[in-house]
Amino acid sequence: MIWNGALTFELVQLKNNQTTSTNTTDTKVINQTVTQFTTDVTKVVADSTEKVVGVTSLVDGEVYATGSGAIYSVDNKKAYIITNNHVIAESTGIEVTFANGQQLTAKLVGSDTYTDLALLEVTIDFEVKAFSSGDSSLVKVGEYVLAIGSPLGLEFQGSVTMGIISGKDRVVAVDLDGDGVDDWDSIVLQTDAAINPGNSGGPLINMAGELIGITSMKIADSSVEGMGFAIPINEVIPIITQLKETGKVIRPVVGISAVSLDELSVYQKSYYGIQLDLTSGLYISSLTDLGPAVQAGLKVGDIITYFDGEQITSFKQFRKILYTKKVGDKVEVTVIRDSKIIKVTVTLQ
Repeated sequence: MIWNGALTFELVQLKNNQTTSTNTTDTKVINQTVTQFTTDVTKVVADSTEKVVGVTSLVDGEVYATGSGAIYSVDNKKAYIITNNHVIAESTGIEVTFANGQQLTAKLVGSDTYTDLALLEVTIDFEVKAFSSGDSSLVKVGEYVLAIGSPLGLEFQGSVTMGIISGKDRVVAVDLDGDGVDDWDSIVLQTDAAINPGNSGGPLINMAGELIGITSMKIADSSVEGMGFAIPINEVIPIITQLKETGKVIRPVVGISAVSLDELSVYQKSYYGIQLDLTSGLYISSLTDLGPAVQAGLKVGDIITYFDGEQITSFKQFRKILYTKKVGDKVEVTVIRDSKIIKVTVTLQ
């Protein structure tokens, strides 16, 4: 009887608990919808896209090429825009399309073939913002970057690609005149952010929204993927400053025409009376009348072996060293003349 009583009590308690649970439990179905998606990247993009423009190069009123540009500075009603020289090189007219859709005629302030940079000026009657420049010397391999531009034309204006800095201080040889001989070495940042035709001249920015480079080229090959390059902003600013002030980049001259010995055949060396065992240096083929080289005593047939203390191996290297100097600098030049070593001092003009 005691056992039956205990079981009866437990059964009553269980029924009471079930009743209480049934009465207090309230099932709710909650639907959550994402209405906003904000990250550091989207903030940078939102702040940057209005600082990027599309650049259209015209020849006789017809579209010749399209590229991109970065708003560098705003002075009253003048907006100054950086782009690539190769975007506008053949143009007879230039138009700039802003993020708000307004398309205006641009004035070419100046351009530079060697660095592939150009500066445009546009008169505006609306508000635009310019990029803040970063310090490309502080860029780290592996940090995230964004490229913004108009790949394949203005219909894709404002396209954003993301990647990392793949390498710093890369040296890319460039043939400027299309003769198959490299004329210049560009020092660039390497990135795997997608760079497509039409991105040229657009900004490469860091996660602080700072301008750290101007996208300029990529390696286009079926066996290569994700190798784009940008001119570091620390290389850009001195050139753009000169273009804004004078409309051109002033570089010193020596007053010579020369050819690299490594480009000459054995027959050509024999013809010009050059020692066959000489493999590096520059053969002076002509001199500018009353130029710095003539005034220093250099002659046609001299072979330049050292310039400002550096051994010369090619004309490209010689020009690179020369363009680090200023007009008025005095440079020691070592030449071989009639199998004799001669040193002269040239005052650059």
